[in-house]
Amino acid sequence: TAILVIDMINEYADEKGKIYCKTAPNIISNINKLITFGRSHNWPIIFVNTELSEKDRNSILYKKWGPQAESGTWHCNVIDKLDQLSGDITIQKTTFDGFYDSLLESTLNSLKIDNVVVTGIHTHVCVQFTAMSAANRGYNVIAIEECMTTGFQENHDTRLRLYQTHIGDLYKLNDFLTTSYLLYE
Repeated sequence: TAILVIDMINEYADEKGKIYCKTAPNIISNINKLITFGRSHNWPIIFVNTELSEKDRNSILYKKWGPQAESGTWHCNVIDKLDQLSGDITIQKTTFDGFYDSLLESTLNSLKIDNVVVTGIHTHVCVQFTAMSAANRGYNVIAIEECMTTGFQENHDTRLRLYQTHIGDLYKLNDFLTTSYLLYE
């Protein structure tokens, strides 16, 4: 099992970011609880971050939302409030899907991972696209309701059911931490 922390970077999760998600602070402590739990079980923590450069102008993310999370800048760094350690893995992505044209799949395969726990922002875009790609590649996908968010509550709410019915499993954080994780050991 690996924990994927998707796009919890300054560009989206810090109020000084260009495309700040106002609900991002609501999930930080929950993601940190999950990270601590994952580390206690020796699960890899993988930060999957948008990082764009001029060569990514044809990326759908760039086309729809413009320049953002510029490579080599503060904007594409994981927010300081998250418990990121030097041994954690960071994967750069250039589109909504964390698997597309990135090192995510090869990293998961080299670690012999079967299960991925998805967290981060936005529930209905980057987290969902990455979760769907994981499911399509044969990974068991676990979504934690209180570890995902978006600035559009209706989009968040409608996608939660989709995680459970079409992508994988959906859990409340405390349920997962107390008993449900045993299904994925």
